[in-house]
Amino acid sequence: MGQDPALLTMRDGYVLEKMAADWPPLTEEWLTLLRRKLSSRRLTAEGGMPADLATIDARVNFRCASGLSDTRTLCLPGTYVPGGAFLPVTTFYGLALLGLREGQSMAFDRPEGRRDWIVLEKVLFQPAAVMAVPPEPERPRIRLVAGGRFGQAFVAANENGPGQGPGPSAA
Repeated sequence: MGQDPALLTMRDGYVLEKMAADWPPLTEEWLTLLRRKLSSRRLTAEGGMPADLATIDARVNFRCASGLSDTRTLCLPGTYVPGGAFLPVTTFYGLALLGLREGQSMAFDRPEGRRDWIVLEKVLFQPAAVMAVPPEPERPRIRLVAGGRFGQAFVAANENGPGQGPGPSAA
């Protein structure tokens, strides 16, 4: 079998290395998938972030062997809330999606003895790619013109019309 299609960022690779060192393996199949991910290529800092890469904090749309099609945000295990729109990388699907690009798929074994697969259909939001784009320079909102209203008297208006008036009203 050739190299898996995954491409990990430095941050995602670090997170997986910490999981391998600090977490007890959930199952032997999960540990095998984690090792496959750790053997993936790494994205260099100079390379830029592809907008179609599934990373932690990316919002992705995927399809799996069971027919389920869903949209979730890949997250760290500590930020997961059951029933929410997040998919932690400690799950089979979350770990399998990590590092895939749009259109890529990954097959893996499940503890029940069956073979499963997942396809990354679309990366809907990639925060690291958005942050890498330099902001557009802000356009001026006003334009000063020298001598534009020079020589015209300015009369302050109040709610009572021109003139001194009785002062501010009590609200």
